[in-house]
Amino acid sequence: MPMWLVGKKMNKGYVAVSAAKNHFSIHFSDEEFLNRLAVSLPACKKGKRCINIKYGDEQSLYAVEESISDFLKIYGSEGSSSR
Repeated sequence: MPMWLVGKKMNKGYVAVSAAKNHFSIHFSDEEFLNRLAVSLPACKKGKRCINIKYGDEQSLYAVEESISDFLKIYGSEGSSSR
């Protein structure tokens, strides 16, 4: 699963992406941030620390892309990727 860490360790914060048959999920380390995002995306389902976006839902995808950028700015990340 591709993951971008806020700090050098996962407990400092992260954003990750995973895929399923009918949707993909964006995972956030901050549950409060995720809850605020989920309220603004009624077409998406919320999972455990993730938001599920159906394939083809471009409007929700663009909103989540902006949120990822905001999340990384809030937590001071330079977008370093882990492997």
